[in-house]
Amino acid sequence: MSNTTGNLLFDSLSPNTGDIAIGIAGQQIFESFGIAARIVDPFEVQMPAPLIVGGGELIRVSGDPFYDSYRQPGRHVLNAAGVWSSADNLDYLKEYAFVSARSEHEVEVLRRWVPEAKVVPCATTLLTAEHYDIPGAEPGEPLVGIHMVPHALRMIEDLIPIIDSIPYRKVFIPFTHYNSDASFMKSLPFDKTNSIFLDRLSPLQLHSVIGQMKYVAVSSLHASIFAYSQNVPFISIHQKKAEYYFSDRGLGANLVKSRGEFVEQLDRIDLERPDYRKLIDADRSEIIRAFTRYAEIISVSPESLNEWASSPVTPTRQQDVILLDQAKHVIGDRDLALSYSESRRLAKMAEADKLASDLVGLQSELEELRTAFNLLRTVWWVKLLRATSGRARRAYGRLAAVFK
Repeated sequence: MSNTTGNLLFDSLSPNTGDIAIGIAGQQIFESFGIAARIVDPFEVQMPAPLIVGGGELIRVSGDPFYDSYRQPGRHVLNAAGVWSSADNLDYLKEYAFVSARSEHEVEVLRRWVPEAKVVPCATTLLTAEHYDIPGAEPGEPLVGIHMVPHALRMIEDLIPIIDSIPYRKVFIPFTHYNSDASFMKSLPFDKTNSIFLDRLSPLQLHSVIGQMKYVAVSSLHASIFAYSQNVPFISIHQKKAEYYFSDRGLGANLVKSRGEFVEQLDRIDLERPDYRKLIDADRSEIIRAFTRYAEIISVSPESLNEWASSPVTPTRQQDVILLDQAKHVIGDRDLALSYSESRRLAKMAEADKLASDLVGLQSELEELRTAFNLLRTVWWVKLLRATSGRARRAYGRLAAVFK
């Protein structure tokens, strides 16, 4: 296989840790087979063949000029793709030598066109990285990794005090760089006295950091996979794609949608140490089995022996448009999170004002009753009852106790 090349086509333009990590993992796995792998520019005019297409949610509704570049006809491989439920016009996949998605839910979409489509776990499960020293961390110190983005603030009420209450030193980990999550987390009023805020790191450095945590609470599918694949307990703020992936592994409860679910999972993780090793071993075996098949496919393809030099993946006008579009979504998401948070704060203030007003009214009614009772006790027939009837005296005593 020395003349064989693995041509990896994934979203190599966006600053997305998960997608880039998928490319790195693909290179590492092919290297273990003795196969060199190269990254293909998604805007390359003449694509090499066969391609290993996969990395992120590439299978979407047709008509997007960027994602349509991944709809390459030919005898290619679709590897553990993320798939939208609304994906359409996938007839071209019938030509592919192997078709797979990363979850049962997503592969069912593909099977409308390719009935033999398979489920293959994400290649990042096999990612390896050198140790990265976390700045400011003490050797052996228990650390909890935190990664939060705007949708987490919208979904989990009282998110900040819940995280502040975690009784270990916290490491805030920027992971989805396109979300500008580093500045977002630094701008939130977390208790920073027992925390480490990391700067932007590479996917391999992030993999090492997450592997050193006691547990993590994150808002990203691949941050969750980085934890899971290293047997680090994780809580993930709910996303559909993460739900699909981890429900296949019986870990759906790790995905939280509310304050109550978040607190419940924090308590559970602190009391017991989940062990994912059997699940991880099964996933790794499936990935190796799939890449063994990929190696066979590309080794018998005459196109794989063609001379082809990939142009370097450098910024292009298309990339500028993509990044600008991402920035617009990030700004909109932040604005929505801030608006939602402010609306919730104002609603709580209004509720508190109503409770205070109700309390004043109740206090006023109590004073009126107390005054009426004091007047009543001076009436002559009440005095007579108190003097002549034991039952009346007992009833009066109980009534008087209420107004002490």
